[in-house]
Amino acid sequence: MLRPKCRQVTGVDGVSAVRQGHVRSHHPTGAVMQTTAPGIGRRTLLALLGLTGVAALVRPSRAAAATNTTVAGQELTAIAANPSFAFATDLAGTAGSGETSPIDTAYWLGTYEVTNAQYLEFVTDSGRDAPSYWDGGTYPDGKADHPVLEVSLDSATAYCAWLTGQADADGWTFRLPTEAEWENAASGPDALTYPWGETAGTTYADLVLASNYNYMAVCAAYELAEHGDESATYTATGSDLYGQSFPISEILSIGSTGTVSGWNITASRTGFIYTDVYDALTDTGGYTTPVATYPGGVSADGVWDLCGNCWEWTTSVITATHGGEMGQQVNAIRGGSWYANLNSCTAIYRGEGRDPSGRYPTVGFRVAATEQSG
Repeated sequence: MLRPKCRQVTGVDGVSAVRQGHVRSHHPTGAVMQTTAPGIGRRTLLALLGLTGVAALVRPSRAAAATNTTVAGQELTAIAANPSFAFATDLAGTAGSGETSPIDTAYWLGTYEVTNAQYLEFVTDSGRDAPSYWDGGTYPDGKADHPVLEVSLDSATAYCAWLTGQADADGWTFRLPTEAEWENAASGPDALTYPWGETAGTTYADLVLASNYNYMAVCAAYELAEHGDESATYTATGSDLYGQSFPISEILSIGSTGTVSGWNITASRTGFIYTDVYDALTDTGGYTTPVATYPGGVSADGVWDLCGNCWEWTTSVITATHGGEMGQQVNAIRGGSWYANLNSCTAIYRGEGRDPSGRYPTVGFRVAATEQSG
């Protein structure tokens, strides 16, 4: 799994933590349906919407049959118990070797990832530290309904406890999901590879990306469509191309199925993330999209963004098999992010984890909840 460039940040939740690269705010904040409008070409339609280069592959949503409720400002979706649940893979990714983890009780899962606006209420009320990409105590303009990032597991847990204590949460307990609960909701009753089916369905042609989720190709497609002819300069210390400039279209490329080349070439410290253009995208909390952007990515139960946008914390402790934490005891994160490659953004990809005290600009969270009986 590729990881963003890191730089050290201190004083995060009282400890040192690694801060990873993230991207600017003036970028597409929504997705468009692939459609034909009389008298309007596709590029013109996209330009009118301000989304040239990015589109969501919209399929009929299966959320109509979902059971939803709203408690303490959190929209929740009912997930059935699954006493026979087993992970699709083990932590090494071996198919059919996943351990069983019975889910004996039905539960509720956040319909959406927790947003900046929701987290602001918690920060204001509790006095907790705000994410570092916020300015003046609030989130960047236009990102109220984007997932909050740079929240440690400890702070996410505190957010759940705060919700539980709200007056309109009487009879409810909020918490974070286990890894089993997360995958059970993401893969659904048919144990799918993606929340929507067995294939990603991603395509790229004529500078337009069609995708059911937000991953690195969304950022790449936007840069190629809007700034492909502009130059980017390698600024990373130790880069084989340090100080040299190239058009973005010579650095990044996207294949017809959404694979991205030229994003991060670690050995030579080349690729898009080692340029000044990427550096300029690092101050406003990542290349996220609003939490209700991709209807084609909705799960069978009606949960959004279980793939892409941001990694999501779980309470399950694993020995990481991927990433910089490989071999360490960490909390499992699931779902991939705006920075992740397409292989990581599935309902069944495992092995990624993070230090529970760390705050990472690719990691957010969604809540789980139980309702007290009687």
